[in-house]
Amino acid sequence: MITEYAGLFSNRKFLYLWTSQILSQLTIQIMNFTLLILLFDRTGSTIATSFLWISYALPAIFIGPFAAASIDVTDKRKVLIITNFLQSLLIFLYALVQHTSVFLLYGIAILYSLLNQFYVPAELSSLPTLIKKEFLSQANGLFFITQQAALIIGFGIASPFYTYLGFKNTLLICSMLLLLASVSTVFLPRMIVIERQTKLLEKNLLAFVKKILEGYELIRENRNVLAPFLLLMSLQIALAIAVVNAPVIATAIFGIPINLIGLFLIVPAGVGSAIGAFIIPRLLRKNVRKIKLIQNFLFVLSLVLFTLIFILPNFPQPQRLVIGMITLILSGISFVGVFIPSQTFLQEKTPGGFRGRVFGNYWFLVTIATVFPVIFSGTITELFGIKILLFILAIGLASLFVFIRNRGEAFLSSI
Repeated sequence: MITEYAGLFSNRKFLYLWTSQILSQLTIQIMNFTLLILLFDRTGSTIATSFLWISYALPAIFIGPFAAASIDVTDKRKVLIITNFLQSLLIFLYALVQHTSVFLLYGIAILYSLLNQFYVPAELSSLPTLIKKEFLSQANGLFFITQQAALIIGFGIASPFYTYLGFKNTLLICSMLLLLASVSTVFLPRMIVIERQTKLLEKNLLAFVKKILEGYELIRENRNVLAPFLLLMSLQIALAIAVVNAPVIATAIFGIPINLIGLFLIVPAGVGSAIGAFIIPRLLRKNVRKIKLIQNFLFVLSLVLFTLIFILPNFPQPQRLVIGMITLILSGISFVGVFIPSQTFLQEKTPGGFRGRVFGNYWFLVTIATVFPVIFSGTITELFGIKILLFILAIGLASLFVFIRNRGEAFLSSI
């Protein structure tokens, strides 16, 4: 397995870009945790934490498409250097004035996300320039692994950082990581389109809108595309709701301080996801039917939520914490157990000429679709408590399980 990546690890240009990705991904996960915990600690409001997610989402909705298109007519090396540096400067300045108002973090989240709309497409579009074509799949796989590892490690180390170093010092560490990410991209070669056409950006933007409309038509008219697409969107919405309500889940369900969320909630779920990412592809290669995996793991996910609502709070500590962590590991496995078969089915059933249109705009559409459910979830938790919200999610997952078990075969072609 290591030999497959030897060509990448011997490529210094790739290593510089990968270093930047590692540091930036680690930073955003630490930032997500510290901002979420600080906001809930100061306000005690799930609505406030919901709007933190909205602050990250707004630039992706309104600026993301335009930023991505502009990357084609700029020097990607400069974009990588400048965005990381400005993010580092932004976090450093916020660390100096963060005590003035807790709500200032909304503006920081918006500006950080705004810069990220330029950084991420520049990073991904740089790969074909820096490495040979035959190593692209390994590079993309390595970038995906980095994202998952950064989530687990970032939330894991953010807890002791926040607890023992304090919010300000945690921000300063994040600023330093981003500065190092900027420095690593300085050593990259220039990456710029040689022939610049004056209307290229405009054409790209128009093409983007056209692709959204064409992809929407395909999704709406093809059941075999619509069903997995909606299922994947539902999973992402449920995940976003769980993340923004994590502080309440920690205190009300697990009975732990909110500064331990990363260690005892996010890390177990991430470990479960890693286990699932190893197991599920093997089951698929053994020709286990996708619809059966989706059905069974939806059932397990609903059981996990019912366990968190009705069973876990009845246990004393530390038994509650141990059982809860095992439950979260199981939830991570189950989430991947639904996600991978659904995504694989969507890839198989989407016509080749439309795959880019469907998957290229997937996260854009997911971000839009998640805004109101996230706000709504914060309101539900605020008014009725976290158990009611989790109960609604559990009923939704159980309903999907019943629908797929009873009508899945008729609704879809054989999968």
